[in-house]
Amino acid sequence: MDITVQDRSGLWRGAYYPKETSEGGAGIAGIVLQAIIHTENWFEQGDYYQLDCGKFEIDSCDYSGPPDVMSIKAVSTPLSSSMRREEKSKAWEDVTLQKIAQDIAGEAGLQLIYEVSDPIKLDRVDQLQKSDMAFLQELCNEHGVALKVTNEKVVLFDEAAYESRDVVDIFYKSETIGIGNPHGRIKSYKFVQDTSDTVSSAEVSYKDPKSGKLCKAEYTLPNPPATGQKAKINERPPDLKGDKYRDALSGGGTAGSGRTTDDYVKYEDTTPDFNDIRADITPGAERQAKAEARNHNKGEWTCDITLIGNTLMVGGVNVQVNGWGVYSGKYSVDTATHKLGGGYEVGIKAHRCLKGY
Repeated sequence: MDITVQDRSGLWRGAYYPKETSEGGAGIAGIVLQAIIHTENWFEQGDYYQLDCGKFEIDSCDYSGPPDVMSIKAVSTPLSSSMRREEKSKAWEDVTLQKIAQDIAGEAGLQLIYEVSDPIKLDRVDQLQKSDMAFLQELCNEHGVALKVTNEKVVLFDEAAYESRDVVDIFYKSETIGIGNPHGRIKSYKFVQDTSDTVSSAEVSYKDPKSGKLCKAEYTLPNPPATGQKAKINERPPDLKGDKYRDALSGGGTAGSGRTTDDYVKYEDTTPDFNDIRADITPGAERQAKAEARNHNKGEWTCDITLIGNTLMVGGVNVQVNGWGVYSGKYSVDTATHKLGGGYEVGIKAHRCLKGY
């Protein structure tokens, strides 16, 4: 599918006719489409932009008339893959998030793009009767990692790192289409501030199975909302084997000798550590706390803006909005919906970029 938008006064789209088949033929289900949007002379004479939307595999199509109309629905994850639909149970031990994502992507025949700077270590992870996509999405949410499947690729990226990038476009309220401004870029907008679910800190706590004591770690946000609420995570951190107070699963060290053959410091009943209620600050616990706070606070400042078609708008890019008072600022695009038919427009849903976490 190759779509060219020539100018704002007109729209050209290539026509597609279903291939005739004998009764019971395959039709077009399963065909892969490559969707590319081109704009020419769009914002000014002589400009040219292109957005490669990626490859999509058809999973349903309707053909009706008169007049002849074909409605096609397609997905970015291959239908031949079990990634979205087949529920599985599997366990990983001493693994990283990247390794799990690589296993899932490889099994689906997709390429993994992993853009997370620090390693995310996991002692044990269980996938219990979940599809690969649902399981991986849940795991990413727990660790502040964004996930998308596009153009035969599984992409994992650090949300905070992406939000620190430069903006790709700046929108001004004065660009809103209205009386006296027929050539503006903004068709409609809606901004919302909602503090009902925001938090100022996040706490990870779990009951230590060896001492029976409650261990806690608290992460206070560098730029917290004024609500003062705290998010609580009551579960074991994912990387406790790296904690210097845990027993190794197998050993060889003697009591009080310090390290075992697995290079974990022995946790002895005789040491003063046993009676301490620790603040467990493993990297995994801190990342979990930050991710939980981020999941709560992304919804505080949000916007929905409908624009004249703009090929720069894709999920993960940043934009600056000016002229809307307290709602002005730097926003990260969560979704961008491009619509063609009687014109070209794009709707974006975005949240204000979080600072420092």
